[in-house]
Amino acid sequence: MKEKAIKGYLNSLVFFSFIVFLGVAEFYGKAVEKAVGNYLKWNNHERAQLGRMWERDQEQLAAKKKIQSILSNQNLRRISSDSIKSFRELFQSLNPSFPLLVSRDKFLQLYFDFPGKWARRIISPFELIEIDSNKSWSRVLMSRFGSWITVSFINAQNFPIREVFLTVDQIEEMESTRTVEEGTLEAQEFLSESIYPIKEFLEVMRTLDPITQETLFPDPQWFLSKEFHITRVGVKNDSPRFPGAVVFGIEYESEFFTQVLLIPVPQEVANNMLSLIERSPQDAGALSSFSNEGGLR
Repeated sequence: MKEKAIKGYLNSLVFFSFIVFLGVAEFYGKAVEKAVGNYLKWNNHERAQLGRMWERDQEQLAAKKKIQSILSNQNLRRISSDSIKSFRELFQSLNPSFPLLVSRDKFLQLYFDFPGKWARRIISPFELIEIDSNKSWSRVLMSRFGSWITVSFINAQNFPIREVFLTVDQIEEMESTRTVEEGTLEAQEFLSESIYPIKEFLEVMRTLDPITQETLFPDPQWFLSKEFHITRVGVKNDSPRFPGAVVFGIEYESEFFTQVLLIPVPQEVANNMLSLIERSPQDAGALSSFSNEGGLR
């Protein structure tokens, strides 16, 4: 009995001492509060959560884990600033096994460098301004799952700021709206009677409304900023690559090469454009022959 009484006394003393220690630790060091805070910080995402706010936090944590798992994959290709030259090439490099990671600066360079406004269908410039407003956007992660492509704008901690979802069809549309080919208009099978000097073409362009101008011609800044000098414009009908459309080819030269920017346009827009171009009698006859063969009237 005496031994049991001593054990009970010791247990009570230990328990009382522990309570006193916790009280002193909480009063001076906020130990209990810190312990609870650390537990919630590292384990709260694994607990059942209710309410819209909790569900949103859970989705953000899940997205962050997904991003981190992809970034930790050894197969991830980190794209250097010199390896990708165009927005089209960036999307063509995607495949389900290898996500792509590009810097913020590289993405913006390719975004504004595309000869046309197709890139704005991915995400508008105003959305980019909103993403960039908190000064944390650092990279863009692009991954493909089946017929869907995810474009994730992430910060330095790999936390997704915004995600955009695209279909493969949208990417194929980009490839069909603007295409750059090496060589001259003749090398792209444009007939000599359907090739116009740039001065003659621009005289007509100035008479068109802004929407038609954008359809026929990209922002001149694209040429001027790269020191590309436009020389001629060609028109081609019945192209196997662009069925149901008339192709405008803009030939330009740089110090080292000659290239052609191919732009498919609707038949009625092309007809309207060609009807405004004044040609010599000889050229007019050639144009009439071209119209009868290809349907341009």
